[in-house]
Amino acid sequence: MKILLILLFLIAGIYAQDVEIPDDEENDSPAQEEVKCEPDDLSVPYDKYAGTATSIMDIKQWYSFGSEHYKNKDYDAALPYLWKVFENDSAKYGSRAIGKIAASYFNKQKIDSTLLVCYKGLKRFPNNQKLHYYAGFLQEKLNHLKCAIPHYLAMLKKSPKNKVYLETVALMYFRLNDEKAIEYQQKVVDLDPKDSKAATSLGNYMETLLGSAKDAWKSAWEKDKTNFKAGRNYVKALIDEGDFKQALEPLGVLIKNDPKPIDYKNRAIALENLSKYRQALKDLKSWLKLKPDNVEILLYMADDYRALNEFVTANKWISKALRKKPGYGKAYIARGELYEATIAYCQSKRKSNKMEMEDKMVYEKARLQYKKAMKDFTVKNKAKAKYNALANYVRTKTDKFMQPNAKIKSNCYNYLK
Repeated sequence: MKILLILLFLIAGIYAQDVEIPDDEENDSPAQEEVKCEPDDLSVPYDKYAGTATSIMDIKQWYSFGSEHYKNKDYDAALPYLWKVFENDSAKYGSRAIGKIAASYFNKQKIDSTLLVCYKGLKRFPNNQKLHYYAGFLQEKLNHLKCAIPHYLAMLKKSPKNKVYLETVALMYFRLNDEKAIEYQQKVVDLDPKDSKAATSLGNYMETLLGSAKDAWKSAWEKDKTNFKAGRNYVKALIDEGDFKQALEPLGVLIKNDPKPIDYKNRAIALENLSKYRQALKDLKSWLKLKPDNVEILLYMADDYRALNEFVTANKWISKALRKKPGYGKAYIARGELYEATIAYCQSKRKSNKMEMEDKMVYEKARLQYKKAMKDFTVKNKAKAKYNALANYVRTKTDKFMQPNAKIKSNCYNYLK
């Protein structure tokens, strides 16, 4: 526990260097709702000092003595005087005193005491910014996010453009899986539209909480074309939504300035969906140079050559994939699909959809590929479905009896003979 406290206050020290702790003055905003995270008992030994002041001069003198010790970091000496002020004044001196009391316990690394003081003080001074700061900060570090958020919201009422507070609230809501994270992170982005880090966080929150962050990623990308993470996330959102043409612009910038395998893959996918297979093949070859052992790329290339009706070349790429990865089920499925595409092409060339005997024999070859694919458990179900789907397209027993010596003769099927 002692180690935990030390770590917590080390963090606090770092945090305090970047964040200005609010002053003692109260703001005019309405009081916040009571937080349900306070100690059950808010009594303290110093309650005995209540009603001991004989005049305002006593309060001023105690406050002066306590403040002097506080300034010199002699917190043990400061606390009795400051408590006397708090117990006897419900105006500005009492508010300032309880803020210094909370700070004293905080600096003494007494978490429980600091929180007790904060909640005790907020009962009387619900808008005291120092109390909200210490309570919010400690509850957040203790991962009591629902307890911490109201305190940060109270501070934001006085300082609505405090970037640190806004980011902290947004992150806490995000950790609670609450869509309010988007609202507060948007406010951070609005403070500085050129802040690419803030825009990226907004995109992450939207994507996680809403399932889509295309507009956020687009905005982040357009504001900073060197924010490659935003650019790639924007591309992903566009491709997921089928907006392939729009994806080409950011992909072009990414590939020119910071090319990664995923960029070539995504542009190839976009180009394929725009029926620009020749251009897609160029990107696939660039991707292959970066990832020479990736057999998936070989099958992507086979698919594009198949789409171009260049079946011989497509078959060669499938063979390369199988040499690299023997027994690879996806490759056998790709070859089966290639054979089916060849049948459709050959039927169109002869301007007839009539099923010829050699068509049936090619379907048998496709079916054999799917049968091989079934040995790969990762694609077994898909291969089985394709195998069964061709059951009515292959030769019947009668076909084999009537034409026992049938062969594939058409030049269209040359690579299959």
